[in-house]
Amino acid sequence: MKTPRSLVCTSLFLLISSCEQNQEETATKGHLRVLVAESVAPVLGQEVNRFMSLYQAHGADVSYAVVQSENANFRFVNDTARSIITTIPLTADEKNRVKKTTDNLVELVLAYDGVVAVVHNRNPHKELSLEQVRDILMGKITTWEQLGRHESALGKIRLILEDSSDVSTYLSRRLLDGKGIKAAFRRTQSSDQTLQEISKDSHSLGFVGLNWTDSVSGRLKILTLAADSTNADTTFKPPPESIGNAYSPHPAHIFLNYYPMKRAIYVYSRTTPGDFATGFTSFLASPAGQKIFLEGGLVPGTQKIVLKRPEQ
Repeated sequence: MKTPRSLVCTSLFLLISSCEQNQEETATKGHLRVLVAESVAPVLGQEVNRFMSLYQAHGADVSYAVVQSENANFRFVNDTARSIITTIPLTADEKNRVKKTTDNLVELVLAYDGVVAVVHNRNPHKELSLEQVRDILMGKITTWEQLGRHESALGKIRLILEDSSDVSTYLSRRLLDGKGIKAAFRRTQSSDQTLQEISKDSHSLGFVGLNWTDSVSGRLKILTLAADSTNADTTFKPPPESIGNAYSPHPAHIFLNYYPMKRAIYVYSRTTPGDFATGFTSFLASPAGQKIFLEGGLVPGTQKIVLKRPEQ
């Protein structure tokens, strides 16, 4: 496979709104608690830290709580959260409910990432098709030998997943028509625990958000994934040349829709013009905020993207 092209984020001027000095809250002064989806928490923690390093002296106070996307969405719709970062978009009905409580609903795609398949480094397998992933989740494929012949006999596939997580919800919606995972799996409480459990078990297979793979050590390996025409994504339509070929979750592959388990990361906020929630959201969408997503291996969502061939 050719070396993936890298992504370059070109500058986009974005003005953070300011308020009159006599107002208590401004774009860089105020208090905000954000609910952040667990599967993208590492990079959002970096975003918060960077924003605070710039504006804490101005009176900025941003904190965040890590929750599952469905929980964040529920709390936002029911007006118990002012701002959320989620991997599950609000439905039209949910947006209409929010609009009854605010005149300014902000919805923005901040970045794109992917759900990745992770195995122990001693596992000889390098790739899976989405059809194989579906059959594993349905309990139709239960052993590694069913996926192909290898010198190392691994036996039973030990599936490891965070319980009721963004990732399990994504897998259910993307591959199982919204139905639950039928295969037995070892339940964890976090993405980090999922990776730790995989590192101890050469028979295991797990799934996490791409943002967590910075912590993948030499004991873990990310599999490439391939889609065919029957399970091509209808949200991020893949180009014809990508069908049947396996791709890594490299940002260029995600940007081009080559990687078959791509998803968007959204921010939703209730705002008023020039308030603190507007300031923080504007920072996330600005070149400085988008650079943090890019450095975390994700695809920026608000900036113009240029593919750059690697230097020879």
